[in-house]
Amino acid sequence: MMLKLMIFTTFIMITTAVDLKYKSCGGTATVTKVFSDDCISAICKLKKGNSYQINIQFDAPEQLTSLTASLYGVIAGIPVPFPLPEPDGCAACGGKCPISTGTSVTFSEALKVEKSYPAIKLVSRWKLDASSGHIICVDIPVVIIN
Repeated sequence: MMLKLMIFTTFIMITTAVDLKYKSCGGTATVTKVFSDDCISAICKLKKGNSYQINIQFDAPEQLTSLTASLYGVIAGIPVPFPLPEPDGCAACGGKCPISTGTSVTFSEALKVEKSYPAIKLVSRWKLDASSGHIICVDIPVVIIN
């Protein structure tokens, strides 16, 4: 019985998404949730050489026909651009463009932490832009570890 309980508890811990600590840095959308299945705490520790999925739920503030995703590492207050494997924001939102006003959407993007990155605390700034301007901008504190 105890073994079954331990296996069940481990399964729940592995499959539960963690809400990440974040701060809005602008945008017209209402962000409802920022989470990751790959992190185990509200401030994500990113191990070099691994990939992490970041998910941002928001309500579309307008009809969205095209979106561009971008990521910056904010180090000492300076935003440094990081390449994303999928800069097409529509594809990162499940290929759902056009998106109707008020629709709940999940932006989901992978982040590969290269082994060459320094071990450092920083803010990862995620942006999703439309032709009208910033739709979402969230700052997520992270720590890159060896």
